Amino acid sequence: MYIPKNKIKTNLYTKGEEYKNVVTGAPYTGYYWTMYTGKFFTGKNPNDAPTEEIVPITAVIDSVWDLTSQQKQFQQYAANWDGETAPGKYQSMEDIDTYNNIRRIDISVTKQVPQQYYPTPTDEEYELGVFMRYFVVKTNENIYTELDKTTYNKMVDQDIQYLYELYIPFKIQWTLVGEEAEVSAANRNILELKEASLNKSGLTEFLNKPTTFSLDYLQFYAPDSGKILYTGDPSKEGEEGLVLPDGTAYIGFYHVMLDGTIMTGKSHKTGNNIILTSIYD
Repeated sequence: MYIPKNKIKTNLYTKGEEYKNVVTGAPYTGYYWTMYTGKFFTGKNPNDAPTEEIVPITAVIDSVWDLTSQQKQFQQYAANWDGETAPGKYQSMEDIDTYNNIRRIDISVTKQVPQQYYPTPTDEEYELGVFMRYFVVKTNENIYTELDKTTYNKMVDQDIQYLYELYIPFKIQWTLVGEEAEVSAANRNILELKEASLNKSGLTEFLNKPTTFSLDYLQFYAPDSGKILYTGDPSKEGEEGLVLPDGTAYIGFYHVMLDGTIMTGKSHKTGNNIILTSIYD
């Protein structure tokens, strides 16, 4: 079979989650090629037999009722129709269907819009001093959404359950501990660099919205290298009443985590982080 090269794309590959055999309905994994009409066929090119037609797999999440009951946002493509869409302007359903096929748009599919996520750094991340934050921004607007890692990965992988076409995914490393001024500067710089690389603005404003957090560049900050805490004059036998797990009075430097946990050492990074309790609580 000869088809002009400018009418096809060859040597494409699918891992088995995108297309199914049009006859058997079985998911297809392997090489495929596509025509300008939007139809897809097995094989690296038209001469690589067997050449069987495959079609996009409809997304699993295609129920408006399920998504509504879960209070998730979604978008469903509207149906096309022949006729006048505006005074003097007409559309052809056949032309639009051809366009949707070329763009691999299934108008029967309901796709999820990525949901806002509010992260909480773990103790391990505080020990590291940084944690990764995940976002998307709309391609045509400076509208941001913070995501959990799982959703972020699905957006990066262009999971067909999500409306990934309208978003740009990105991530930033957020500093948690250190000198207050240095932490603030580090987080400010990372936001400015990310805005520049995305050619977008508004990320800092998004993070300062009342609907998320309002702690400026010190969001999630743990002041573990600020004020140095000490149990007191060693001659007073630890007058703050802090004791080790075995009940022994503790005398020395200590720090307090955001959740109120008291630990040994000047900071979470420099101490051995043994949990202390107070006999006065």
